[in-house]
Amino acid sequence: MASKKDAIGTTASNTDYGEKPKCSICGSPDVVAKIEGKYYCFRCGSKIVLEHSTKIVREYVEKYITE
Repeated sequence: MASKKDAIGTTASNTDYGEKPKCSICGSPDVVAKIEGKYYCFRCGSKIVLEHSTKIVREYVEKYITE
């Protein structure tokens, strides 16, 4: 079985970590992010980040730029 290195550089097999996580939205096994305790693939995670960033920018514009 293939092994991978964890954050501190030691090797561990996939079974040491349990079942491989899947994206909470689309079910893809290609997980790249954990946001608020849920796993996401790049496509779904980037949508969440973009929506959140857009919301924050709109709030700042409304609060600080509009007169």
